[in-house]
Amino acid sequence: MRRWCGAALCGAALLAPRAVTAAAPPPQADSLRLALVAPDKVRRGEPVPITLRLTNTAKRGVELYLTGRTVTFDIIVARPDGQVVWRRLEHVATQQILQIKMLAPGETFELKDVWRQAVEPGEYTLTGVLPTGGEPLRTAPARLRIGP
Repeated sequence: MRRWCGAALCGAALLAPRAVTAAAPPPQADSLRLALVAPDKVRRGEPVPITLRLTNTAKRGVELYLTGRTVTFDIIVARPDGQVVWRRLEHVATQQILQIKMLAPGETFELKDVWRQAVEPGEYTLTGVLPTGGEPLRTAPARLRIGP
């Protein structure tokens, strides 16, 4: 009986489904360039069009793991002291649907939105953030001057 139980357990172990975890390696940081494009100055109350441009600078295709049926991305607007005055995703529920996007060598993918600002005139900094399967990609800060 012991042998049979041992064999049964052994057979059960062989037939049991196994959990397989596979993760694609994250794209190399130097193979993707995320840039923010926006006007450098606008008048107070004027809408600010903002585009994030993700470019594959590698000589091979890059597979991106993005979230949302419509790709989730954030734009952060801050004063010079770092105080955030607007975040695109603040108080927004996002879908956690995984989307896989392949970028060919040299291909650019654009994400667009408009900040409908109503802030005091002055200097502001815009930063774009693109969540991925690994660390989020971030743009270099872009300056925006809001005039009267």
